[in-house]
Amino acid sequence: MIRLRVFAAGCAAALLLAGCATPLAPPEVASPEGAPNFWNGRFAVTYTEGGYQPREERSSGRFSLRADGEKRELELSSPLGQTLAQVTLDAGEAVLVAADGRQYAAASAESLTEQVFGWRVPIGDLPRWLAGRVAQPTQREDGRVVAGVDSGWSVRFEAFDGERPRRLSLDWPARGGDGARRLELKLVVDNAARVAAGEAQ
Repeated sequence: MIRLRVFAAGCAAALLLAGCATPLAPPEVASPEGAPNFWNGRFAVTYTEGGYQPREERSSGRFSLRADGEKRELELSSPLGQTLAQVTLDAGEAVLVAADGRQYAAASAESLTEQVFGWRVPIGDLPRWLAGRVAQPTQREDGRVVAGVDSGWSVRFEAFDGERPRRLSLDWPARGGDGARRLELKLVVDNAARVAAGEAQ
């Protein structure tokens, strides 16, 4: 299992190569009608493991996410844009391609990313949350949902750009559990757009 510290080491290695890397750029599209299906921005993750020798690991970088129907495509990059992993979720199977070309597969994106990174990414649910929707709203402000619980995660919208969430805080498990493992994932959305099916990002 590639733990978070290995992923962080990959980030550091990518930074050394970033002189020839091309940072993620928003798709060259106008703002057509319809809800966004492409997002990019920044992420920060804190993984805490309890027990006899508790430990905490942190990492950060950039992300881009595209949703076409039930298909999800996620790219994770170093802070300067060097691609570290690409994950595709489609037809009940998740496939991850690491920066070194190694490929991993699992039945779900969460189990796959936990297997490879040591922490899970809720790829299937992210488009809904990035649209400001959660299955079980728990808090509203001025008539707008700002927090809720969904798929075992606690979801909080901390800032908005118009009606679209700009900053999200995701915590797993949602209701604390026994403290053995905790995951905090923060997302800042820099760009959201509508991309037609088959159009390059």
